[in-house]
Amino acid sequence: MENFTNRCYGIAVLRSENSNWNADFTGYPRRLPDDRGTIYATDKAFKYAVRRYLVDTGKYVFVWRSFNENGNPRSLEERDNYFVKNEELMRKWGIDTEQIKEREERKKYFSHFIDVKFFGITFAKGSKDNKENFSITGPLQISYGVNRFNKNTPFVNEILSPYSTKEDAKATTLGNEVKNLLSYYVYDFVLNPMNLPEGMSITHNEVETMKEAMRKCATYINSTTKIGTENVLLLFIQLKDDSQLQLPTLKRLVDVDEDETIHLERIRDLLKKYSSDHIEKVEYYVNNNVCKVAGADESWKEHDILA
Repeated sequence: MENFTNRCYGIAVLRSENSNWNADFTGYPRRLPDDRGTIYATDKAFKYAVRRYLVDTGKYVFVWRSFNENGNPRSLEERDNYFVKNEELMRKWGIDTEQIKEREERKKYFSHFIDVKFFGITFAKGSKDNKENFSITGPLQISYGVNRFNKNTPFVNEILSPYSTKEDAKATTLGNEVKNLLSYYVYDFVLNPMNLPEGMSITHNEVETMKEAMRKCATYINSTTKIGTENVLLLFIQLKDDSQLQLPTLKRLVDVDEDETIHLERIRDLLKKYSSDHIEKVEYYVNNNVCKVAGADESWKEHDILA
């Protein structure tokens, strides 16, 4: 398969209504320490959703919670052994398990896990001198997602538990659930295949697989806290192979107005400055059933985000 070598930039936008996409340890949506208490979400929340989608669509994902025969979460070593001891899989991948401690064999091994190839990994077993310790800087870097809708309004619901209290056997317990009224989380991302170590690469098909996960992952998750959060836009800017262009943070150029129109005019105007010399193509995936978009350039190739 042909390797993908172009650097890329983009944004992913999630709409979250009566939902709690990424709570802090108090249960409330995370807030920036600015004067508006702007709601934000970490890159980890987005990567979790991407991995969930990849796992459930049959891709090999290494950084994922799985459970041993006792029902306990596997340690790093157990997760590794889960794959390494699968003789049929190791034969299929051409992995020499006797040489798995060697760096080149580790690179070959990890090249079969799509999350490692894009997000990287710090694989540390035991002491820092252990030959199996291994680190990869992922070519796909994702920023925090920041609410670009002007309102930041969480609320609390009291919920009734079906279980009795210790104090009164006839009474049931009360609990709370925290939701956010409406947010539009805008994430930046940069894809630089040159970040991978020598001997590892990503293919065009793998990039398409990752783009699919990035544009569907939030809609796919329907847990109690996250239902109501869905993917509404993915902008994918592919630079020409020889371009050295460095684009600024794009999420600060996105605005969402009172009627929930996502404005991309400032991104469009920025890209027009460089389009002929540096930009190979711009793809633009949008959920027209949920949001409106203004400012998209007519040259951008539009797709249905869920297709």
